[in-house]
Amino acid sequence: MTRQHAARPLLAAALIFAAFPATAGGLGREVLDEINFARTHPSEYAQALRDSRGEDGRYGRRDPSVLAEAIEFLERQRPLPPLTQNPALALAAGELAQSQGARGLTGHGGADGSSPSERLHRRGVWRSMSAEAISYGYDTAAGVVRQLVLDDGVVNRGHRQTLFDPNLQIAGAGCGPHAVYRYMCVIDFAGAPVGR
Repeated sequence: MTRQHAARPLLAAALIFAAFPATAGGLGREVLDEINFARTHPSEYAQALRDSRGEDGRYGRRDPSVLAEAIEFLERQRPLPPLTQNPALALAAGELAQSQGARGLTGHGGADGSSPSERLHRRGVWRSMSAEAISYGYDTAAGVVRQLVLDDGVVNRGHRQTLFDPNLQIAGAGCGPHAVYRYMCVIDFAGAPVGR
């Protein structure tokens, strides 16, 4: 393969990432709508999970009991107020999705070494509590939220706990392409404001 041909996949990847920046709109907004449906109607969301069995083998694949456990959790969960969409949180989430996606990275650390709270502070968000959830591999709101609700492979079900934390009041999401997992979505959450 000549040097010119070897560079073409990199150029194609760069064009894809430039064409699909991680933003608050589109899929990010749909993800927050899906989270809010799960928060405000957990028993209906449980039924939606029941109805989706077999549609996607990735849900609960490692342990078939994961889906049953998530449904049981949702049936016990009391409805919560919806999260308010926040543009600053969406920008912070989009920043991580953009920097990780292009490089094929994972985790909560930014490519610049930033933590979730540092990215929020850069956007002027100072809250008493904050959290971040990241989904890899799904490009639909239903897929992203189901992955986080099932939380397969996460022993403490930390993503699920974040989605259903009554102390979290606002959220923003940024989604985009990922060099390894095809797609990713970052959701940043925050609670009540704190004085500065």
